[in-house]
Amino acid sequence: MTTRIRRAVLGLAASALALSACSSTPGTAQTPPTAGPSPTTSTAGSGAPKVANPLPAGTLDRDPCSTLTAAQVNALLGASATGEPQDTGVAKMCHWANLDRGSGISVQLVYAWKDGLGHVYAKKNEGFFKELEPVQGYPTVAYGPSDDSSTGRCGVAIGISDTMAFEADATISRSNVGKPGSDPCEAARRIGDAVVTTLKAGA
Repeated sequence: MTTRIRRAVLGLAASALALSACSSTPGTAQTPPTAGPSPTTSTAGSGAPKVANPLPAGTLDRDPCSTLTAAQVNALLGASATGEPQDTGVAKMCHWANLDRGSGISVQLVYAWKDGLGHVYAKKNEGFFKELEPVQGYPTVAYGPSDDSSTGRCGVAIGISDTMAFEADATISRSNVGKPGSDPCEAARRIGDAVVTTLKAGA
């Protein structure tokens, strides 16, 4: 395990309790919106911020279940879990679940977003949209058809270049909604942070 990933795992350990309340049912993570016509760049007509330090082209051309190491999944879920890959038609997705604790997380490598985060920004007036603190310098937004955070669900999109973005999803159980440390958007953002750490390590 590299020093970079080891440090990330130590930070993630503190979030395992909050994420242990995530839904374990595959498919509950929101599906990325259907891709529409792409602007020339991620900022053209969308208002998406330029990515200052983009990851290399092809970074997302990988098995979605390789975006989190076994140690990161263990830290996030509180136990080891095997990823279940699938193709949604717009993204390569992987879902991990800890059935004993009823927890789960999802990562979606969205190949349909040819303009990266610009696709999400272009649709920001069509549903829920909230800019979050960047993840390791990469622009991050919580979004979806509606704001489901009050019911414990949230998906965040993270732009890693002007032409690439991925999504991280978390669903918190009803019994933990509203409790300190159980913000589903922050939980999804922590998942995204772990993914960025893995992607950068392999860049």
